[in-house]
Amino acid sequence: MAKSYGVAGAVASYLTRRMSQRGHRLSSDEAELLAQYRALTENDQVAMRYLVGAMKSVSRF
Repeated sequence: MAKSYGVAGAVASYLTRRMSQRGHRLSSDEAELLAQYRALTENDQVAMRYLVGAMKSVSRF
């Protein structure tokens, strides 16, 4: 990936994106993570979604 924000950033970005789709008001930290996610290339966004999906399948969060 061209830009790396770490696994925690990836997870937070994914969760923030999901919450925003439900009409949840974002905190400033969540909005910043969402902006960072949107700044990624489309390929990097896809890679992040796969990474989070893989983490969900082996973890409890």
